[in-house]
Amino acid sequence: MSLDLTGLTAYTDENKLALIRQSILGGKTLSLINLQADIKSSASINILESDAVFQAGACGWNASGTTTLSQRVITVSAVKQNEALCQDDLEAFYTQKMLKAGSYNEDLGGIEGLYAEEKAARSAAAVEQLVWNGDTAGAGNLVMTDGLIKLIDAEGAVVTGTILALDAANIVDAIDEMVAAMPTNVIEATDNTLFIGYEKYRLYIQQLRNANLFHNDAQEGDFTYMIHGTNVKMVAVSGLNSTNRIFLAEASNLFAGTDLLNDQEDFRIFFSEDNDEVRFKQKFKIGFQMAFPARIVSN
Repeated sequence: MSLDLTGLTAYTDENKLALIRQSILGGKTLSLINLQADIKSSASINILESDAVFQAGACGWNASGTTTLSQRVITVSAVKQNEALCQDDLEAFYTQKMLKAGSYNEDLGGIEGLYAEEKAARSAAAVEQLVWNGDTAGAGNLVMTDGLIKLIDAEGAVVTGTILALDAANIVDAIDEMVAAMPTNVIEATDNTLFIGYEKYRLYIQQLRNANLFHNDAQEGDFTYMIHGTNVKMVAVSGLNSTNRIFLAEASNLFAGTDLLNDQEDFRIFFSEDNDEVRFKQKFKIGFQMAFPARIVSN
């Protein structure tokens, strides 16, 4: 393990809450989609749909129209992290200067703040991958829960495009095709979002430039672009990097479920007296779902 002390910040109880939130919700996708909290195991996304059936004005009462109540279930999985660190290992290196005097070190001294921030950032990046690529039949961190790619692909109602292998020659056509394939009842939505990996986002902007379309509105450093002539915002997210997948949906149509900030969901760095070591503990719940599959476009 190597230690980088650049940007060292003191770790205090005052910033603990922010680190907890950052570690779970710090990923870009989760800042855009719907968050449904207080889920212990599963919960329903309650959906109400009603039509509007007009009639010619006249006396009498002729009932018409249908209102439908339905539900989609969002299931969360319990996730945890446990790590043990021997604080005595720091005494043999320059980090000894950051420890308290004496042999009874019960914390990580001056590196604890950096360690906490690093854990929060790494956890956020791992959750971002889980959002899109989670697969309970997979491996590693991704096995914790099924992500949006797997869930969307399992829905027959999703609108799908024809261009699958995205490259410089077809990236513009592929995105134009997806925008054109949007269901008519979605076109006027105010939060239409095209989720794309960073490398495909850059390829798309590069192709616009190569076509001499210099007057585009790509936000430098923000990796967002309002697709010209539409109300669709293209947003690059790291969870779709190297997947060759892009998805167009109302951001409010995608859901993340969690049990955030209850008494079990915490981010703790503590000294274990019995084991004479510093321990890191984190527990949270996470799961994903969509409300209306037929309003989503996938390549």
